[in-house]
Order: sequence, then structure tokens, then C-alpha cells
Amino acid sequence: MELKQKGTKAEIGAFKQMKVSLIWTSAVDLDLMAFYKAKDGRVGGVYSQNYAGGSLGNLNQFPFIELSGDEGVGAAGGDKREEMRIAKLDDFEELYICALNFTDASAGANKVFANYDARVEAVTDRGDSFTVPLDSKSPGAVAVICKFTSGFMGSSLINNSEVMTLEEFRTKIPGAEQLKISSKVTLKSKGDSFVLKSKTGGGEILINLNWNQGGGEKSGFFSKILGGASKGIDLDLGCLFEMRDGNKGAVQPLGKSFGAFDRPPYVNHLGDDRTGAAAAGENMKINLAYLNDLKRVLIYTYIYEGVPNWAASDGIITVKVPGQPVLEVPMGTQKDPRPFCAIAMLDFDGANIRVTKLVTFHNSHPDCDKTYHWGMKWVEGKKD
Repeated sequence: MELKQKGTKAEIGAFKQMKVSLIWTSAVDLDLMAFYKAKDGRVGGVYSQNYAGGSLGNLNQFPFIELSGDEGVGAAGGDKREEMRIAKLDDFEELYICALNFTDASAGANKVFANYDARVEAVTDRGDSFTVPLDSKSPGAVAVICKFTSGFMGSSLINNSEVMTLEEFRTKIPGAEQLKISSKVTLKSKGDSFVLKSKTGGGEILINLNWNQGGGEKSGFFSKILGGASKGIDLDLGCLFEMRDGNKGAVQPLGKSFGAFDRPPYVNHLGDDRTGAAAAGENMKINLAYLNDLKRVLIYTYIYEGVPNWAASDGIITVKVPGQPVLEVPMGTQKDPRPFCAIAMLDFDGANIRVTKLVTFHNSHPDCDKTYHWGMKWVEGKKD
């Protein structure tokens, strides 16, 4: 049975298990989700673990819903299918089946689902089949496709066919306020770690070194370091990288080793702030299309010129992956005379990127290399 029009209703007989499938072929990353309000007042959702706080659910205990996984990562065209199994509807007052357009939502865009040839199919173990086309021409990042309800007279499937912005969705649908395209996670203590999960086969990881402004105009990071004039002071962001093929190296302004984005090491330094005047600090980016080529990256900062006063700097590293929480690694209040600080380690395992806070101090690059067993040969370098 095809439920073409909004408001169309179908009665569902008894079943032991129902399979709900989101099917599409367009080059877009769609995600199948379920959000609910239980009869005991609980609200929640079942959606990909590639979202912060996401859960694939559980078929054998509440919510008796389980998602197969995340099929559309990378927004590549082809036969795509995400499946969700439902073993029980009795506990729900309302259960919404939804599709989120991650490609557009992560970019802040609201496009038209009718462009993406998608549909939802629901099939019970008794053989009953229902189809809801995802053909709305209203702009929005989320489609609330259908709603299940249960009562004394049995269960029903209703075509909702309502498209809305992410903000509207999180306000209107029970449990959807928990869904976050991005948020912020802070690694507070040494050794703390967090796993970022890339949902895209392209794009970039952006790594930024900056410092808190304290509510006023930026007076220059190096002015803070010395507590006065910033003349002649230079702080640099850099990294050590190790690739799966054994290739190792450093990306940093010193020695003009700025790396490359579209060729090995797929890590690119975006420029040297020699004066501390750049509001955006210093940045590096890593090409997400080549995560499988990378093994680990150690993010560091060092004083190229000047006497370090880390306690005054309040430096912070942020790591941004599309669709994931913004990860902050603050240096905190540090009192160490050594000019080199290893701030964070990024370990790569497929689409998973584990970020661990280090904040260890060293006398030099070779000293840090020895501590973290990089095994490179070092020569003295300088800037022009």
C-alpha cells in the first residue's frame, strides 16, 4: 500500500517485527531516524552514533527499535538503504520516522527532498507493506515522514509528510531536542580523550590555535606572553605526522614546512602569524578524503622567539570535524619555562579520530620526538 497524501492512514495488524527502510540513489547523505514519546512520559531517539549522543537502539529492550547503521557517509550516489527494525509499539504514545539531510543540514542549507528520489518502506513479518514517498517540494533539512500510534483498537501508520528546518524539528518533535549536528566537548585534564567520527568522504578537519581574548580587543598573544610589548615574539602551531606507509615528518612554519592538502601528508598549515595580530590565530587542515592514509598526528605549539610565559597565554586548540562536536583542548594555567608544548594527539582508525589531551612541555622538537617515539632526525632550522 502506498500512502501518497499527507494524512493518509493505514491500520497495522499484530506483528513480531517490522522493518522500516529509507531508500535513495542520489548523491546525498540521508539519515533514517526515529523519535518518540512513550506512554510513561519518556522521550528520546534512535539515530546514528556518528552524531554526538547518537544510539542505534536495542531490539530486545526499550525502545525495542534498532538501526542498522549509517549508509550514506560521503554523499556518494548509488543504491543506498538504511534499515530500522521495530519489535514493539505498545509502549509508545507517538513514534515518528524521520529522514535528516545531513549534507544540507551540516552546511546550514534547506533544500528540497523531492530532488533526492527517496522513499520509506515499512514491511511487517506478516508481509504487510507500506510505502511513503519522500517527495515534498517544501525546503527543509528534516522530513517527518510518518507517525506510528498505538491504542486499544490497534496500531496505525499515518503519512505525516512534513518538512521543516532543523530548529523547527528540534522544537516540534518529542525527543528531537537531543539531536545535535554539532556541539562542544572540552578535554579538561591530561589524558582525557574523545572520539570524533567523520561522516563525510571529503572536506577537512580544521585545527586552530588561539587564545581567549578576556572580553576585550585582541592585544596580541605575544604581548600576553611577556606581559608587555610583543615586539619580536613568535608563537607557532605545528604537528608531527605519521602515515600508514611509515612516512613521518613535521608541518610547521619553521623551515617553511607547510605540508599539502591534496597530496601527502594531506595536512596543510594555512600560514604563519608572526605578530599575534591575526584574530583567527593559526590554522591547519587535514584532508578527510585521506583519513585511511594517516596513522597519528601530534599537535604542538612552540615559542620561536621570546621567553615563554604559558600561564598568561590561556592558549586553546580547537578541532572541528563536519557534523561533530567542536572539540576544545585548553592548555590551562601552566608554569613551565620550556618553550615547546605538545598539546594533543590525534589517532586515526578509519573514520574514527581519537583526540587525546597531552599538554606536556619540552626543550625542543627532538625532545618531544623522543618522548612520543617518532624516531626522526632533526637539524636546526630558521625562518626568513
